[in-house]
Amino acid sequence: MHSHNCVDGEESENKYGVQNGYGTKKYTNGDVYVGNFRDGKAHGKGIYTWANTDIYDGEWHHGVKQGNGMWKGIDNESYIGEWVDSKADGYGVHMWASGDRYEGEW
Repeated sequence: MHSHNCVDGEESENKYGVQNGYGTKKYTNGDVYVGNFRDGKAHGKGIYTWANTDIYDGEWHHGVKQGNGMWKGIDNESYIGEWVDSKADGYGVHMWASGDRYEGEW
C-alpha cells in the first residue's frame, strides 16, 4: 500500500492560490486526486489514483488517509477499513490476489 501524502509535486487547477472545497489535483508523476480540499490538502472525501492505477477511495485529513477507506492495487490486492496516518489501523479486511483474506484489527 502506498503512503504518499497529497502534497508533493502538485499542479493545482485553482489559479488563485490555496485550494479549498471540491476539485482536482494533478501531479507531475501522473497521480490524480479528485475530492475535497482544505488549505490545499486532501481533506474529507476523495479518490486518489496513482499513475500505476492503484486507487484509494475514502476519507482524508490534512493530506493523509484518515478514517474509513478502500485501497485497491493493480495486482487485485485490496484493503477496506480504517486508516490512521495513511496506514491500515483499526478494523479492516485485507484481500490478497491469492484469495487469502484477513479480517480484524490492524
